[in-house]
Amino acid sequence: MKVLTAHPGLFNDDNTIESNISFVPFLNFLKQRIAQDPSDARTSFYKLIIDKFESNPATLQPIPATSESDLSKYQDYLDLITAAIFPVTTNPESDIYGIGVPYRFAIFYYSDLFKQLFSEDGRELIAVPDGISVQQVKKDKITWLYKLILEKLYHFPMSYKNDIIHTLVAPDGTKKFMKVNIDPRFVDVKVKGELPSLDYNLFCSKQITPETLLKILPPSMFRLEGFVIWTVKDVTQSESLNTIKSLVMNMRSSNEVESYHAAERLIPTILGLPDITAHLVPFPKVNGKNVLEEQFVTTDPILGIGNKKQQQHFFQLVLEQLQNNPNPLVIPDVDDTSIAAHPFLKYLPIKNIKSFLVLPITHKKEVLGMLELASSVPNRLSVEPLWRLQNTYPLLVLMLNRSISILENRLNEVIKDQFTALQPSVEWKFIDEAWKYLLTPEDERKDIESISFEDVYPLYGAVDIRNSSVQQGNAIREDLQEQLELIRDTLIAIGQSIHLPLLEELLYKTNDFLLGLTDNLPAGEDIKVNEFMKHEIQPVLQHLCEGNEELKPLLENYFAKIDKSEGHVFRHRREYEDSLSTINTAISQYLEKERQYIQQSFPCYFEKYRTDGVEYTIYIGQSIAHEKKFDNLYLRNLRLWQLSSMAHIARLTHKIGPKLKVPLETTQLILMHSSPITISFRSDERRFDVEGAYNIRYEIIKKRIDKVHIKDTGERLTQPGTIAMVYSYVREMEELKKYITFLQSKQILEPEVEELELEELQGVSGLKALRVKVNMNPPL
Repeated sequence: MKVLTAHPGLFNDDNTIESNISFVPFLNFLKQRIAQDPSDARTSFYKLIIDKFESNPATLQPIPATSESDLSKYQDYLDLITAAIFPVTTNPESDIYGIGVPYRFAIFYYSDLFKQLFSEDGRELIAVPDGISVQQVKKDKITWLYKLILEKLYHFPMSYKNDIIHTLVAPDGTKKFMKVNIDPRFVDVKVKGELPSLDYNLFCSKQITPETLLKILPPSMFRLEGFVIWTVKDVTQSESLNTIKSLVMNMRSSNEVESYHAAERLIPTILGLPDITAHLVPFPKVNGKNVLEEQFVTTDPILGIGNKKQQQHFFQLVLEQLQNNPNPLVIPDVDDTSIAAHPFLKYLPIKNIKSFLVLPITHKKEVLGMLELASSVPNRLSVEPLWRLQNTYPLLVLMLNRSISILENRLNEVIKDQFTALQPSVEWKFIDEAWKYLLTPEDERKDIESISFEDVYPLYGAVDIRNSSVQQGNAIREDLQEQLELIRDTLIAIGQSIHLPLLEELLYKTNDFLLGLTDNLPAGEDIKVNEFMKHEIQPVLQHLCEGNEELKPLLENYFAKIDKSEGHVFRHRREYEDSLSTINTAISQYLEKERQYIQQSFPCYFEKYRTDGVEYTIYIGQSIAHEKKFDNLYLRNLRLWQLSSMAHIARLTHKIGPKLKVPLETTQLILMHSSPITISFRSDERRFDVEGAYNIRYEIIKKRIDKVHIKDTGERLTQPGTIAMVYSYVREMEELKKYITFLQSKQILEPEVEELELEELQGVSGLKALRVKVNMNPPL
């Protein structure tokens, strides 16, 4: 029998410790058993084995073991050892076992199935389990060795794991998990020279590592003699279940889809059907109705083809099938008849699916989702293998329930982000107040008072679309003009076919409206034009289109050019709105990403809302931080970020500009306010607002500076390509200049800085500003 060894260069076992095959430890073990219980029925068999070995002194000598070693002359002796160690029911063709050299990956006696599973074409031993690194195996081997030395020579009570889980592919293609146990009871550890002393108490208290033992007890001091018993047990079911348990326990929103895919790969193994595919789809509920999440349908056999409308249609059909029939739907052979009975199977032939099964996953009579099994082989699937899922089914229920919780959390995050002000940085205080409320006896409870945060520093920033109202007015005027011209041309063409005085009157009004359209659209003019088109033009043209076949092509051409939902030409307004949305979306996405970044340095409240552009207010201070100590360095850091981020936004919108259908430019504005204020939560508006007369002054300034002019010039403070910084005190200007200088050194801002005085605003005076240009092409 050939010695199976791992690749010789993989572990270099020969250089670690001397190890030889020896039958002596086994014979000594038998002698001890005879001495312990002479009346044992197996005593005569043990004596027969001992006599057999001792009659041949060569068998009592250590035997070197290499891949070239020929152990055929010991075949009879190895058969005796196997008969003594393994039960009589062991089958060499179906059972998995082997006898190996201590410490080394070298097996010199093994069953046929062991060779088939644990060697590459019968040549080299597969020593490194799938998913485990060679370094980890080496570490485990040296740990095993020292625990053996400590147990055998120092008699330390050792508890060490001899099991290794191998992932293998069986001859039938099934993925298997095999637990390999290496039993060292027939191994003696010999000492070369004198054995060093080792204090057990010291050993335990300091938790000496194998790396330390390599220095204290180098392996070259020892020699191993004997053999180890390799026994292998199929643990595919238990390992698959453990893996799915781990997937469920560790499933988060970030790895949800990957967790499902991993579970889907394990299900064919559990069923013993390696050539099929499995698909899990959860059916969570939103407002009491089951919904389908797009992330789960991309590879689904039923729902993975077609547009969203078809997917929803098929989803409703499948849901109805599963709700009305809790038993598995088995289609052994997918054909026209089965598709006619179940239309949601329509696309299975396109995916080459010839056999199909759908199992509803239910809990408390509610459908949580479904498990689909698919095969390209007709009649491959039936109900019979499903009994193997009896231990897996509860885990699938847990997984689908976990998905329901994940979706609920995502919905809550969206609601919290989009509709409430309870960001994590301030949520702790609301939770604290709610807990105090719950601790109060019901008959003593009062409404929770206003929740406030005192002595917080505000940072306000605004990115505005320059001349947005003018651009919007132009878009409206151009749409009205385009439609009025279209109406005029259509009425003239109709007048050539039929004669109706009413058409002449409508044409007169149309031309009159066209003459009234100017570059500056008068207030209310668009309403008059729309009313005219809606109540006078639309009914007439609609009637003529339906009642006159000759005019129908002309009028259908008219209706094709107007927006069906709006009822009139909307092209220029849509281009303007798309351009505005593109800019605002880019700014919002950048600020959302930055919001997460700035929270890492110190907790702060970040409120963002859209106007024509995007505005935000940040509050930072000790009262917002739950446990972290506040220092002014965090405020200064945030102000520097504010200036730097405004420069980034200016470059971002400048880069987007040429891609827009309507050219739009942005202006950037910052308000410097160095005095702390108090904010409180307004339950009616679900947002924070300032408190106190002095604090309200800050809010007034914030609302009135967006269109402020430079004193005595009539020039707007905010200009495209620049950042304007409004302040009240010299110390605020000096701080801003430090940040400007720093960003200029990085060539983010241009060298020139303007110091400006601002016109007086209603209720506010004495404001000043700095203005600096942004370098639109900074160095990389």
